[in-house]
Amino acid sequence: MREAELEARLAASLGEPAARAAVDALIAEWGGCRLDIPNGTTARKRRRDSEIRRMYRAGVDLFALRDQFGLSDRHLRRIVASTH
Repeated sequence: MREAELEARLAASLGEPAARAAVDALIAEWGGCRLDIPNGTTARKRRRDSEIRRMYRAGVDLFALRDQFGLSDRHLRRIVASTH
């Protein structure tokens, strides 16, 4: 992605001044490097699993969690048994 495209995309969500500052900071720190930007899947799963554990501790049964999150009973048991 080119600098102008990056700035335009950031401006849509951050506003123009913040977008320019973000682009300047990225260039100053990593200019010339190739970056692999994560897609957020791992973070979303971590937040989902934390929410499942919180709800389970609050007394929500596995059947309700299965229906809400669309996961198998086996996978839910694995999530609630983990300590992350």
